[in-house]
Amino acid sequence: MNVFKTGLFCLLLLLISGLAKAQSRKHVNFDDGWKFSFGHSNDPVKDFNYSTATIFSKAGGAAGTCIDARFNDAAWRSLNLPHDWAIEVPFDHSTDFNVMSHGYRSVGGKYPETSVGWYRKRFRVNKADSTQRFALQFDGVFRDASFWVNGFYLGNTKRRP
Repeated sequence: MNVFKTGLFCLLLLLISGLAKAQSRKHVNFDDGWKFSFGHSNDPVKDFNYSTATIFSKAGGAAGTCIDARFNDAAWRSLNLPHDWAIEVPFDHSTDFNVMSHGYRSVGGKYPETSVGWYRKRFRVNKADSTQRFALQFDGVFRDASFWVNGFYLGNTKRRP
């Protein structure tokens, strides 16, 4: 019976410890205060200097591109999430399957100026929280989205076979 009581006591301590950790988590809504701009799928200069040659070069990396934390996005549009930039582009009622597959919106290969959308958000982490662990969760991201924080590539949503 003593072993049972000791085991039960340890289990209760573990449960209480787990509850305390779960309650110490802080959830912050990140939906407000974003910046948005269309890029350009065929021209890196019009796409804020973003290209694999630029970002993975030894010379500059993210510097001078829109993934650089110091990039000036003052001319970008301010908005809150959720946001679907494809809804904003004009309709194209052509018989082209690519346009049809996008709900007749002018996105895709024929429309490089409306086929890339960039979102940016500036935020600060308090020095007191700098040793904490953070997780960013994005809901409703569509298709081939890549994620960067302060010029560091985190990954993308491309599905792998």
